[in-house]
Amino acid sequence: MQLDKTHIQIRNRNENELLDIALHVICRFPVQIFLSFALLAIPLLLLNNLLIGHILTLDYNLAFQMRTSIVEETYTSSDISYKTFLVLQVILIISEAPIASILSTVMLSKLIFNEAPTLSSIIKIGLKNTGKIFASLGLKRGVLFIVLLAALMRTPDSITRGFILATIIITFFVFIWVRGARPFILEIILLEQSDAESSNKMSLQQRSRMLHTTVGGNVFGRSMYGLVVGCCLAICMHGCLTFLSVNLFTETGTMEHLDLTARWIFPIACWLAVLYTSVVRFLNYLDTRILLEGWEAELKIRSEAMRIKQRQPLGTNW
Repeated sequence: MQLDKTHIQIRNRNENELLDIALHVICRFPVQIFLSFALLAIPLLLLNNLLIGHILTLDYNLAFQMRTSIVEETYTSSDISYKTFLVLQVILIISEAPIASILSTVMLSKLIFNEAPTLSSIIKIGLKNTGKIFASLGLKRGVLFIVLLAALMRTPDSITRGFILATIIITFFVFIWVRGARPFILEIILLEQSDAESSNKMSLQQRSRMLHTTVGGNVFGRSMYGLVVGCCLAICMHGCLTFLSVNLFTETGTMEHLDLTARWIFPIACWLAVLYTSVVRFLNYLDTRILLEGWEAELKIRSEAMRIKQRQPLGTNW
């Protein structure tokens, strides 16, 4: 690792600069970033479709509308609960975004410092921290709770469905607020807590409090700004992919087209936006450390210390 030779100059930047640099980073390492992200994003895409895909079926909507026959009536797209499906899809994707970016975050941390990581090495780091990630993201930040609630949407009772949906939405906003105030918990776990060299290092809670509370307003503001940018990017990507699908696969306005768009194209657009925002979040993490800890000078000192340590076995004492 070359701590003083990075692909990005280590200095304090504003949010707009970081948004621009994130695009350059993705263009510089497209294969590594996309592949490491896809390893978790694709299973989550399939899991979400398994959890809430039934909302787009006639059986679900017949029960919801208190109808019993699919033969005597003509059904159109207005009979399908697309809005419910899309709302749940957005909630699930935003909730699962940190989990999907576990491997890509580790990959970025290696690539920035001129390392050449392999998929097996970053998977090993991810597995090593599974317990902490599950406790911090799955339990404390409600990802597991929201997923379980989404699974309960299969109940045939429409009143129960409405109650579950309302609970999911309220829970989602609560945990979005919590995550906005503590956005770098994943980076702390993967890039700091996994380093076992120091026996007296701070606990996860202490490190999170130190990193987030000192500039809490700035951190929260950047988190919400990144969320807004990600939503705008998802809408743009959805429009582009929908245009391509209409011209290549289906005709617009048909139920087949709407099903393809809602079930696959819209989630893919959202996950691509999550990929971009995960890179932005990583750069924000670096920027926060630079601002609070003078990380630029620290990296230069650590780099020189590593060079001295490498020269000592050769018989030199300077």
